[in-house]
Amino acid sequence: MGMSNTMQAVMLNDYNGGAGIRYGKVAIPAIQKDEVLIKVHTASINPADLLFMNGTYGIKRELPCVAGMEGCGTVVATGSSVVARMLKGKRVAFVSESYGSWAEYTKASAMTCMVLPDHVSDEQGAVFFVNPASALAMIRIAKKLKSRAIVQTAGASALGKVLVKLGEAHDIPIISIVRKDEHVELLRSLGGVHIVNSQSDGFAEALARLCSQLGATVCFDAVGGALTGTVLSAMPDGSTLYQYGLLSGGATTVQADDLVFRRKRIVGFWASDWVKTQSIFELLSLQAEMKKWIGSRIQTEISQTFPLQQAAEALDQYQRQMTAGKVLLRP
Repeated sequence: MGMSNTMQAVMLNDYNGGAGIRYGKVAIPAIQKDEVLIKVHTASINPADLLFMNGTYGIKRELPCVAGMEGCGTVVATGSSVVARMLKGKRVAFVSESYGSWAEYTKASAMTCMVLPDHVSDEQGAVFFVNPASALAMIRIAKKLKSRAIVQTAGASALGKVLVKLGEAHDIPIISIVRKDEHVELLRSLGGVHIVNSQSDGFAEALARLCSQLGATVCFDAVGGALTGTVLSAMPDGSTLYQYGLLSGGATTVQADDLVFRRKRIVGFWASDWVKTQSIFELLSLQAEMKKWIGSRIQTEISQTFPLQQAAEALDQYQRQMTAGKVLLRP
């Protein structure tokens, strides 16, 4: 291939958060037949990466490993499978759960790569999968459960913003729960209509009113802790709350009568797992829809881009101001 067999990468040495990372040289990964080798243009930092670096995500890799999961790049080599070979030379958005994305090169399964339309920038490509795919999955789940609206906690997060836009497109009202007045303003400016501040007086009553008016029987909760029980109690009988994040860091608490007499339920939702339960046909239709919205409805705010060797500063910046937008790394 006329290139050296080593590269620069951000390595995680131990599951100790940002303290466990270092920047240095590592071998370029070898690929299997259904994998592709990608020259990384940009990689993103997501909440899942923070969990991963602390050892609390649903996946662990053998240490030391390359950190990160999502990004955008050009396929420079492929395995022998047909799906992999079709990607040769193409610019793709990818998820690399098994290897890691904060490096000059990475490898990913051909099935978790999506060829990007020319009008989509590298920056938007790097944040193409995790949030948009999760948001579309949420819309599909809500439709399947015949919920007329969706309740979303961490409403001002990158995913929360995408969901507001997609709700508009699908004619499903989104009830966004935020915790600051400026988040209320922010979502209004994006076209959000139903926004409730969990820190305000009468929050539970306001939420209950909205849920009942709009017919919201599905919630996607990224926070956990005490908020989960409050939200579940405000929802109509027979509602389902999907817990997909643990931003509060606390144990989720719920009222027993919500589960027993009011037939409500709490279910875990992890996009990586959900994708595995979908047929190839459903995944292709998901990809087609993502391509349709990217760059128009789905526009993720990027707050800053750092060179790869400044990953520690980038992480720091991202954790300080998560709602300001995504922080990207560029090899």
